[in-house]
Amino acid sequence: MSDAEVREHSFKLKEQEWEEIFHSCFDGIWVADHEGKTIWVNKAYERLAGIEAKSVLGRSAQELMESGVLSYSAIPGVMKTHKPVTIINKMGDKQLLVTGVPVFDENHKLSRIVCNVRDITQLTELQKEIEKKRKLIHHYEMEIQKLQEQLQTLGNAPIMKNKTMVQLFETAKRVASTQSTVLILGESGVGKEVLANWIHRMSPRSAQPYIKVNCSVLPESLIESELFGYEKGAFTGAQSGKAGLFEAADKGTIFLDEIGELPLRMQAKLLRVLQEKEIQRIGARQAIPVDVRVIAATNRSLEKMVADGLFREDLYYRLNVVPFTIPPLRERKEDIPLLIAQFLNEFRRIYNREVEISPVVLDKLVHYHWPGNVRELKNIIERLVVITTKKEITLEDLPEYLRMSPTPPDSLWETPPLTIALKHYEKQLIIKTLEKCRSIRQAARLLKVDHSTLVRKIQQLEIDYKSILGKNIPHNGNTSFKA
Repeated sequence: MSDAEVREHSFKLKEQEWEEIFHSCFDGIWVADHEGKTIWVNKAYERLAGIEAKSVLGRSAQELMESGVLSYSAIPGVMKTHKPVTIINKMGDKQLLVTGVPVFDENHKLSRIVCNVRDITQLTELQKEIEKKRKLIHHYEMEIQKLQEQLQTLGNAPIMKNKTMVQLFETAKRVASTQSTVLILGESGVGKEVLANWIHRMSPRSAQPYIKVNCSVLPESLIESELFGYEKGAFTGAQSGKAGLFEAADKGTIFLDEIGELPLRMQAKLLRVLQEKEIQRIGARQAIPVDVRVIAATNRSLEKMVADGLFREDLYYRLNVVPFTIPPLRERKEDIPLLIAQFLNEFRRIYNREVEISPVVLDKLVHYHWPGNVRELKNIIERLVVITTKKEITLEDLPEYLRMSPTPPDSLWETPPLTIALKHYEKQLIIKTLEKCRSIRQAARLLKVDHSTLVRKIQQLEIDYKSILGKNIPHNGNTSFKA
């Protein structure tokens, strides 16, 4: 169809058909004459503004502003400039984007002013949420920078905020400069190896060997030969001699992890190394002097093992010269957001993924009890970065045991982050309101928010509104509840 045919066909449309077209528009349409008096509004505008067309027809924009029906209008600006004008108009709790466009007659005189009106309330809220996220990210970046500056005096220690951990590393730095034997205690996954590595790096031995030994994985029949070595012909198959791990660590540090798993027979030999500063290879007649600093670690109670006869008391006191007990992650929750940020950046870089963690997921991770401590947290963050197909990690990405874990009503933090505290208050307020209402719409009116906004909040905060709605209202057979 040619342009001429299109124009001819449009002229044939009846006035009623034009009205139906404009009334079907999703955006509001407001038409004024050259004097700014309202001559037509569509149904979408009535819905957006919450007014009836008959209440504004024939009235000028200036009059409507003076009477408080409109807070602002694009019409006066169009009348003055004869150019398109865009403004933000507030109608109750809504924000409307209004664009006024001039229409001229054949003599180039202003004939009509057509205003297009769109509800941008949700868009504005989304922009606010984005800005809040941006500020939150900036806050954590500044926190991390501040902590890094504070911890520079600790020689690039792991990022932490917990006072107990900071004091522990401050003490460890002083101990690192000595030759003292160190015993590190704590649950599995709390970071005992991290502390041991850091003590070695901070010590005068940092340029010398650092040997790690996991006592729990060495077969009992091989422990002695692995730790102390053997001479040629010491046993069948020993075609040549071999130095043990203590010799390899000479002038440096040896880290004996899971020391509680060391058999009693080997405990006696280790005691001799600590007392005499020498080792003896299997099959050798002469002892070999060694200069080795020993750092031991265990997740078991050595005191109880001593009482039960499973660990030598004299060795325990030899190891327990300078003990450090690392608190579990559940007792230092203020470190969790910082650790999450650190691990997230690490795995985003490794896997080349641009992903973020939603505030709801962050809240879940902060309040989880983490029986596997930092190791478990790191593994979870890696898993989430790898498996998520979206740009934001949401609750559905969490393993079921984490997703279903209860969030305590009160934060265990000494001072919870403002965002989490506000979210907890917001959730409790919505729940209490829903309990007194028969519908979400009624609750929205009481809370003075849009119905759609409240529905979105209920979803974000994982509120089971169906089991809550009207809970504190006396029920009868005719009572019904709805969204």
